[in-house]
Amino acid sequence: MIKSAAIIKDKALAPWKELRLQKKRTKKQATLERRATKVHRPSPIGYIKEVLDIELNELTREEMLQQSDKIGLVVNKHWSNATLLKHINDAMGI
Repeated sequence: MIKSAAIIKDKALAPWKELRLQKKRTKKQATLERRATKVHRPSPIGYIKEVLDIELNELTREEMLQQSDKIGLVVNKHWSNATLLKHINDAMGI
């Protein structure tokens, strides 16, 4: 029968590693404290947040193409919506 004894040594960390671990521990503790003291304020029952749709006022690409046909503007298919709108406004003198 073989008996062995394990020798356990505590290895000292380098000063910079110890400092890094200490900062990590304090940051973690601060996070836990912040989460524990966080106040949740739910919205009241029946509250509906008012959302403004800016896109509803904008023209669709199909509407812009119809407008360009009316004014006789030659449209390049590679133009973006913004470029197309700019050319329509320039042609109409807006």
